[in-house]
Amino acid sequence: MERQVYVIMPAFQPEAGLAERVRELGQEIRVRILVIDDGSGPEYEEIFAEAETIEGCLVLRHESNQGKGRALKTGFSFVRSRLSGAEEERAGRRTLILCVDCDGQHYAPDGLRLLKKAAGYPGSLVLGVRSFSEDHVPLRSRAGNRAASWILQKRTGIRIHDTQTGFRAFDSSLLELMCQVPGERFGYETEVLFACARKKIPVLTEEIRTIYIDHNAGSHFRPVRDSLQVLSAFLRGGKQ
Repeated sequence: MERQVYVIMPAFQPEAGLAERVRELGQEIRVRILVIDDGSGPEYEEIFAEAETIEGCLVLRHESNQGKGRALKTGFSFVRSRLSGAEEERAGRRTLILCVDCDGQHYAPDGLRLLKKAAGYPGSLVLGVRSFSEDHVPLRSRAGNRAASWILQKRTGIRIHDTQTGFRAFDSSLLELMCQVPGERFGYETEVLFACARKKIPVLTEEIRTIYIDHNAGSHFRPVRDSLQVLSAFLRGGKQ
């Protein structure tokens, strides 16, 4: 990519492969990678320290767990503070932002495709969407996304079969909005979709590889509590 690119990677109590995932991203895309340690605790410090030894990686830390939404906004705020008055922004060469989960579900070459699509459609949100027809997809992911997709389409007219994907790309013109969207935890990403619908921001999709490691055992998504947060966001329809 010729433009400046930031990768935002929220991480709460990550597995030991975090540094390798950061390294793969850096090899595939010339980026600045921001890993947000969302209050993982001192026993995970070595994992984050290893990631920070990789060129281009910076770890931002929350002293306590604040949730995925807040971790993403910490990254967005950092990028926004670095772009104020930047020459390339004034010239219309907007910086690109890629959001990536830390659990190994996202394939680095797919991230490059998302970024290229975001560059080609300025002011749009690009979602990396998974196929839920494959046998190895966990039932909770398949069923949850079907219900969420139906509600989103009914309320906004936006038809997306993977509303909960954390693999997202956009340019810096959307940073202000991303920082203002309410939500601190998993419901935040749902709130973003409703905010885009209200603001008439195009939401585009790009098919990505579907990767689940040990049936997504590394995910910190809590089926009951976090599903209720996401459902609450859908039922509100993005209203605050």
